[in-house]
Amino acid sequence: MDKIIDIFRNKWVKFGVSFLSLGLPAFMVYVDWLAFAYYLQPVSAVPLFLMYVLVLFVFAGIMFYTRMQIITRIVALVTPALSFVLFFIAFGQWYLIIPPIVICAFTFLASGMNETLKTILGTVYLLMFVVGTLVYLTMLHFNLTIQTLMPFSECDISKRSTEYDFSPDKTYRLVLYIDDAGNERSLVSYYIEKTADDIELPYLKCYRHLDSLKILATMDKDSVVYKWISDNELYIDGHVKNMKELFEQAENNRKNPQKEDNDTEKLTYYEEHDWDNEEYYGTTEPQTPAPETTPAENVTE
Repeated sequence: MDKIIDIFRNKWVKFGVSFLSLGLPAFMVYVDWLAFAYYLQPVSAVPLFLMYVLVLFVFAGIMFYTRMQIITRIVALVTPALSFVLFFIAFGQWYLIIPPIVICAFTFLASGMNETLKTILGTVYLLMFVVGTLVYLTMLHFNLTIQTLMPFSECDISKRSTEYDFSPDKTYRLVLYIDDAGNERSLVSYYIEKTADDIELPYLKCYRHLDSLKILATMDKDSVVYKWISDNELYIDGHVKNMKELFEQAENNRKNPQKEDNDTEKLTYYEEHDWDNEEYYGTTEPQTPAPETTPAENVTE
């Protein structure tokens, strides 16, 4: 028994184990990324939370054991900043935020860094959380979130509906974002997401909403008719949207925004394919011509 204790007290053993503490910031970065780019839907909430806490607890034990090692001390300095990023991204999802904040605070205070440095950084981090809370509450007052401020993502996942409509081959997912805002008629936005970018973890499904495409926004949800007519085509609100073309055009616009020419005359989907509206309305009665549009008319980058 004494030999085992001597092994664990050996400074080289502690130095080697300290490299495992690098897993905590890596894990935090991954959680930050999931919280930012994905809609997280637990399959079984209790086992998921327990596993989440267990992983963080293991890292806390490793860092406490190696608290005097230089690598652990550096990690202890960095992780509170990563927990602040998660705090700002996933504000309100306290089951996701509180465990890493507690662990990062514990490892920070228990680390063997200089007490003066610890006091200064501790004060800075505390101010960051206080000011961050005030800023985020102000943003929420104006109906803003981190995602909505990004040029490549404007989805407020708090308004996301969990009822999805998938394409026949499950390649694409139609998602609704409903913003009632206390109004009699809600603003409903329709987005298309690629299911190939989803991630499935133990007890957790991660639906990627980053880089999704808005295809329609309306105040009258009941008047919108939509139906998948093929693996790549969605009939919605009197128009047919080709998903492959929409995503390719959006990607090209992101890469070469200066090449967009709004003055160029563009044909509608029906004019390009020489089709008649009545094929999708299922009637031979004359239909009101749809306004000229392109497959990407309602796409918001």
